[in-house]
Amino acid sequence: MTQSPSGQYICDLCRFMGSGLHYRCHACDFDLHEQCAKLPEKISFFAHPWHDLHLQPGTSSRICDLCRDPVEGFYYRCITCNFDVHPHCTKTQQNVYTKMHPQHSLCLVPALNICSACQLFDGQIWLYRCGICNVNLHIRCLHGPVMPKNHHNHANSVSNNNNKNNHFWHRVGTEVAAETTASVLTNYLLQFLSN
Repeated sequence: MTQSPSGQYICDLCRFMGSGLHYRCHACDFDLHEQCAKLPEKISFFAHPWHDLHLQPGTSSRICDLCRDPVEGFYYRCITCNFDVHPHCTKTQQNVYTKMHPQHSLCLVPALNICSACQLFDGQIWLYRCGICNVNLHIRCLHGPVMPKNHHNHANSVSNNNNKNNHFWHRVGTEVAAETTASVLTNYLLQFLSN
């Protein structure tokens, strides 16, 4: 495996597009992002504190237990609990601050509530939560709600009437409607790869 400066490629570990300097085995036609090549075989992860997670090859169809998107490449797994997670999802921060709710930090928790931004409930996708204000945001909604593609709303901002303190405002619009979970996760991956 040598470093290759060639153009675009698909990383054979995470299955995301890459460009520029990366690791490549020409004989096997195998490409890796630099960061993916350095992933540890075993990690501890706050979202599953009971056991270590082990890097596994993507041999069968799996769903990431954090973002609920399909896993197409390598993934981290707790064999005891059948907990699976994308390598880039393990870089998700446990606590964040966001302009969507600047009053307090939000903590990543299993989804038990409706997202304050998109107003959707999915009991399997994790949320960032402010327990003080009862504000809940999907990871993909941290910077504004991701609306269904067929949703059409001209408002630039609306208040969330579910929050009695009016601490939470969110934006909607056609530019947000084009966003998808994949594009948001790609942005997280790009941030991960740049570190």
